[in-house]
Amino acid sequence: MQTIRTLIVDDEARIRRGIERLVLSCGEGWDVVKTASDGREALDYFHETNGAVDLLITDVKMPEMDGLTLIHEAKKSFSFYPLLVSGYDDFQYLQTALREGALDYLLKPVDREQFRSRMAEIRTIVSEGRYQRQKRGEMERDAEKHRKARQIQTLSYITSMDIDMASLGYWVDDFPKGQYVLLAVRMDTMPVKTRSYKPGDWKAYFYALENIMGEVLDNHFGSSDRQGWCWRGGEAEFWMLLYSPDSELEWEEATYELASKLRSSIQTYTPFSVSVAYGDPIEDLYLLPEAKRQAVGLMNYRLLHGGNRIFRQERSEAEGDAVQTGAPDKELAAALRKLKLGVEQGQAEEARECSKRLFELLDRMDSPERLQKTARNAMLLIHSAGLENLSAYAISLSIEEELHKAERAANLQELKRVVNDLLERILEDIGQARESGSRKPIEQAKAWMAEHLDQEITIKKIADQVYMNPTYFSEYFKQQTGETMLDYLTGLRIERAKTLLDDQKLKIQDICGLIGYQDVKYFSKLFKQRTGMTPSKYREHLLQQHGGGEPNGQ
Repeated sequence: MQTIRTLIVDDEARIRRGIERLVLSCGEGWDVVKTASDGREALDYFHETNGAVDLLITDVKMPEMDGLTLIHEAKKSFSFYPLLVSGYDDFQYLQTALREGALDYLLKPVDREQFRSRMAEIRTIVSEGRYQRQKRGEMERDAEKHRKARQIQTLSYITSMDIDMASLGYWVDDFPKGQYVLLAVRMDTMPVKTRSYKPGDWKAYFYALENIMGEVLDNHFGSSDRQGWCWRGGEAEFWMLLYSPDSELEWEEATYELASKLRSSIQTYTPFSVSVAYGDPIEDLYLLPEAKRQAVGLMNYRLLHGGNRIFRQERSEAEGDAVQTGAPDKELAAALRKLKLGVEQGQAEEARECSKRLFELLDRMDSPERLQKTARNAMLLIHSAGLENLSAYAISLSIEEELHKAERAANLQELKRVVNDLLERILEDIGQARESGSRKPIEQAKAWMAEHLDQEITIKKIADQVYMNPTYFSEYFKQQTGETMLDYLTGLRIERAKTLLDDQKLKIQDICGLIGYQDVKYFSKLFKQRTGMTPSKYREHLLQQHGGGEPNGQ
């Protein structure tokens, strides 16, 4: 039988011992876990034991912390039943005690028979309360399981092909707010021995892979506020969505560490190896299809670099981790980035000029192997830009086939023709997609964003203005403009900030509020990313252009 854990608090040792004897005289099932001389000592015990108290018997007036304050503070974090014993027959005390949920208010000296009778009633109340908490806990756990299953089903739909996003409604509301990273996990080339595997063997291994992913996820995040979801996609494909309640600096490091553990665990406990790919974090889950396309585009680099690797979005040169371009020098890396940007934005002439510039650089190379690798990098970038503009099934080209054509190219001119053929077909796909859609909702959305920069703006709020489903409109906006709604919004805010910084009377904190940012550090970081200088430096630059003066709006 589970005992009723009782905590006794009174500033007089004689009375504490007397109440303890009375409790223990009530028969089996009672356990005095602690006696304390004041409310502070008792509250510390609550925290030390994580609230392992069923019944609190406490005096009212005590030094350090009185009984009523103790109940009020402990109730903020823990669930228990309070019983007050006091020498003061004060109606105000009684009122406060009842308001804090006290079972009773007994006067000293305590009548033994009355006390035992009341404790018998309390035993019943505590037992029933335990049963109700247990049932409630079971119901909450069941609800959490159903919620998790529902979330995984939704995520599975979104990472599937040919899904009608509009049919999902406001599915984002079922997930917590914060920052997310989507990981694509794909099995590499199968070992020779797997050719003899039967359907039952594959079923067991896929089940094991899902379990390994779940365990790695649970162990990695532990009891932190971070969490994740994992599910199976295609035949040899899995997905994992990671969540953090806020954007922390070590989030990227934690993601890479988890991806590394995942690869290592699968290689240790199964005959397989996997590659993991993930792009930039997102703060609005309506951008999940965009994150998917980014991960798929990065996974294509497996064709170039081989499997059993982690492929991440390109980092800055300062970080020394330009995974995506793999470029040998700054000039070539810049040419590749401009080429991808031109394709993303559907700027055909600019993309063609970038391709021309790229091959001028390739023509100077002495190493055929390096030349071939850079050209294939360019093809992957072009295809990736197409994926980020169109749904995966809207692209008619197989990147594997195109890369094989590049491998078979006999000379630089033939290699150039293969790359430019891919470029033209991707540009044509993007152009046709944009021509088939109306620009009116895009212009309406842009105008609404410009008028509400000082407010919190989400993809759902924008989509509501044009009466379209948020997921669908997010896709549509990217397809028509070459950038996500949130990227466009950030650019709009930075341009407005540049105008406002010309007003020396406005402090940078004020400017943040006028363009919808609450955190000055976050705004400064974004501003520097977009302009190459901090807001303060930009303001000094404007002053110099206007002919001097001292800035006063820091």
